[in-house]
Amino acid sequence: MTGRTLLLAALLILSYRISTPLYGWGSATHAYIAQQIGKQQGTSNLNELYGSVLPDAFNVMFGDPYQDQLWTQTHYEFMKLVESAEFQLDEALAFGFASHNEAWGADQTAHISSITHPGQGYVIRKQNELAAILGPRIRLFLLLGGVSNASTVIDEVLPTVAHAAIETAVDLLVSQNEDPDIGRRLALAARTRGWSAPILLCKAYAADLAVTAGTTEAVAAPLIVAAENEFGLQIELYGTLLSQEDPVAALAEQGANLAMLLLAAELGIVVDIPANLMTEILSTAIDLVEDDYAAEIAATVTYVRAGLESHGVTKTPL
Repeated sequence: MTGRTLLLAALLILSYRISTPLYGWGSATHAYIAQQIGKQQGTSNLNELYGSVLPDAFNVMFGDPYQDQLWTQTHYEFMKLVESAEFQLDEALAFGFASHNEAWGADQTAHISSITHPGQGYVIRKQNELAAILGPRIRLFLLLGGVSNASTVIDEVLPTVAHAAIETAVDLLVSQNEDPDIGRRLALAARTRGWSAPILLCKAYAADLAVTAGTTEAVAAPLIVAAENEFGLQIELYGTLLSQEDPVAALAEQGANLAMLLLAAELGIVVDIPANLMTEILSTAIDLVEDDYAAEIAATVTYVRAGLESHGVTKTPL
């Protein structure tokens, strides 16, 4: 949802003038959902966890003209990857991959219609609430920082900032309350993923990308491999940050430093971005979701499990 680097502050700047598809749930939440479902069909494993976040791999392709197409494929044409899995570890990754989708998977409850509050995705509803709160604060910050077109920047940036903050807030609460080990497992899943992920992505999507781009699979495949490699590094970093003793402070500090660099690179403006601004944004997001996120995630686990079963997506127990 984000889309996207997984760091909250990066989205503040990258979303300006860059159209990227929003993530749904955050990476740790997707991993947790897949883990809960996977346990019903045998021992949950790291390939499932990485597979559950892999549909967002192409969100790292900032400004690429084919990013939207690839995002749509991984979120709606996900069975292409599932059907490409031939080996046991590949099937585990594909099982996680299918759990993520926006048609009847976890992203459906995040983006389209939540289970506990039907009619609007959980993350979308919370994003709108957060944006209304953050708007005046961020506008003032930008004006004081010398950004003359603050209102225009706010209109383009705020939805993505709010969306990323909600995702991250839920991830933090999941790692604090539901599974304190999820960040470490997510980082380990990214670090040890092997070649299943890029190979399956290429099998599923390289041919279509080649046709759209007017090139060959030999050219399209390395683009997919490069995107997955960058994504894996980001997932490893994000999982590591979630595993810190004070993950909010770790995310805020990293985010503030990155946002300053990106603000200068994208807008040519040097603005000191304090870590406490990032902390404030994230703390407000946590306040908005802490009372009802657990019920929505539990309902999503049940919903996605039923979807996987009804569509014949299973895994071989390891």
